[in-house]
Amino acid sequence: MDKIKNILNNIPELPGVYLMKDKSGRIIYVGKAKVLKNRVRQYFQNPEEKDPKTRILVSKINSIETIVTETEAEALILENTLIKLHKPRYNILLKDDKTYPYIRITTQDLFPKIELTRTVKKDGSKYFGAYTKAADARKSLEVLRRIFPLRTCNRQIREGDNQRPCLFYHIKLCSAPCAGFISSREYNETVKEACRFLEGRQDEILNELQKKMQEYAENLEFEKAAAIRDKIKSITRITEKQLVLSTKFEDRDLCALVRDEINSLVIVLFVRSGKLMGKNVNFMEKTYNMSDEEVMETFLTQFYGNGREIPPEILLSHHTANAEIIEQWMKSMRGRNVKLHVPARGDRKKQIDLAVKNAWEEFLKFRVNFVNRQENIEKALEKLQEILNLPDLPRRIEAYDISNTGKQGMVAGMVVFEDGMKKTSHYRKFEIKNVDTQNDYACMQEVLYRRLKRLKEGNEDPSFSEQPDLILMDGGIGHVHAAMEVLSELGINLPVAGMAKNEKHQTQKLVNDVVSIELREEPELHFLIAAIQEEVHRYSLSFHKLKRKKIQRTSVLDEIEGIGPERKKALLKEFGSVKRIREATEEELCRVRGISRKLAREIKEALS
Repeated sequence: MDKIKNILNNIPELPGVYLMKDKSGRIIYVGKAKVLKNRVRQYFQNPEEKDPKTRILVSKINSIETIVTETEAEALILENTLIKLHKPRYNILLKDDKTYPYIRITTQDLFPKIELTRTVKKDGSKYFGAYTKAADARKSLEVLRRIFPLRTCNRQIREGDNQRPCLFYHIKLCSAPCAGFISSREYNETVKEACRFLEGRQDEILNELQKKMQEYAENLEFEKAAAIRDKIKSITRITEKQLVLSTKFEDRDLCALVRDEINSLVIVLFVRSGKLMGKNVNFMEKTYNMSDEEVMETFLTQFYGNGREIPPEILLSHHTANAEIIEQWMKSMRGRNVKLHVPARGDRKKQIDLAVKNAWEEFLKFRVNFVNRQENIEKALEKLQEILNLPDLPRRIEAYDISNTGKQGMVAGMVVFEDGMKKTSHYRKFEIKNVDTQNDYACMQEVLYRRLKRLKEGNEDPSFSEQPDLILMDGGIGHVHAAMEVLSELGINLPVAGMAKNEKHQTQKLVNDVVSIELREEPELHFLIAAIQEEVHRYSLSFHKLKRKKIQRTSVLDEIEGIGPERKKALLKEFGSVKRIREATEEELCRVRGISRKLAREIKEALS
């Protein structure tokens, strides 16, 4: 500890980067700071208030090295470089960042080639992507070569070469510069068109091609005019399939962040000339100790610090830490200004909302895939057995949730997971029959009593005849106690745990009288419990909505004398709900076929 104190006393009060090392001298964390001394000291103050991950990091620090920079912007650049170089264990890293395929055009060559690559380098080439699926990248390359016949070979080609052309020339996928069939000037015009196409500037290309086709036609060069006509048709077909997000032809990226209790995901939608050109998905593990602003900053520096194209505007779903510094850093790489913006209204807000929607879809897809992997399921069940001290793996898990709005339509849902997978055929719905007040505990006890009594009686329904290995309640310790009272009354011994949420309504803990486990450090178990909790909540809520809708459509109107099935149907068709019928004036009610002035008055009195 004395060693650390001496290090802290000698850290400069300047901007820069700090490198934390373990006993073996390995770099385990890299960070930046406006004032190095203040930032590094924070790690060793009030350790009881730090999250588990930070406490573990601090416990492993043996030495701290600092590198002073002139500005925060320089510190940001250096931090990003060192993280990519050393990949420290306790830094947040973009998952699978370098596995996505790109289309690469070697514009530094006399006769540039086009190819797929998974590595982005600062070699003078132009890179387009990334593509989330290799099949999409290959398809894009195939389509592109049919429109713009560029070479894919590794031949060294000089102006005026007279080599034998390959098969690709004969099937019209290459213009054969190796055989001298096209000059470097003509070939590079095609390269420029291909680049603009990949940048989303199809309208520019089409205008120029229209002019060329007209010129060839006027000069009676009909074969050349026909070739350009076919190219125009191909580009038009592709352009028609692209989603237009803006008619103002802007270039921008849309970066949307979504997260749960443990992990984060950022999706980037690439908009070029107002058209959606593609997307990139980035998963970030164990970000629970970071704010939204810190996660966004980490993403931006790692994502755009990898040689990717930087547009003039980047829309964000969340504010980022050190926005001005990041803009300066991006400007230094792009050579022109870059604007980071969190839109609050208008078309830009609609665009970022679309990105958020896509981000959630990708996040949920990732979670489902993660949960459904057999090795992850087994890890989760083994961990569940360990922390709850169960005699066997909990192969059959039943989860329960109550859904209600006041006294109306109180219902419950039971979902079943076997070997970590949904068993929808064993799902069951319950209407609350014996509880007159809004009391979750009493409702839960009624449902459990009815379900477990059927188990004890040997009910033939497979949903009730099989004994669960574990019962999970959507709630905390109060719900667990309510369940235990029912089990005791029926003389049944089964393990019970509650699935507790945090203030953001995200799955956080597993609790009972014996344990209270934070799920942050157990990703496999967290994903499984979160999936179960979300599923039982969804199932019970869907039943509640259905029942509430039925109540609204039947109970009140059916009690009004003179309102039969046909008039009720006509009223609901006109107004949509009982609430809107209640809010309607007598004049508005009279406009409905079959509703007289007298009946309209009676409806108003009955619903008031």
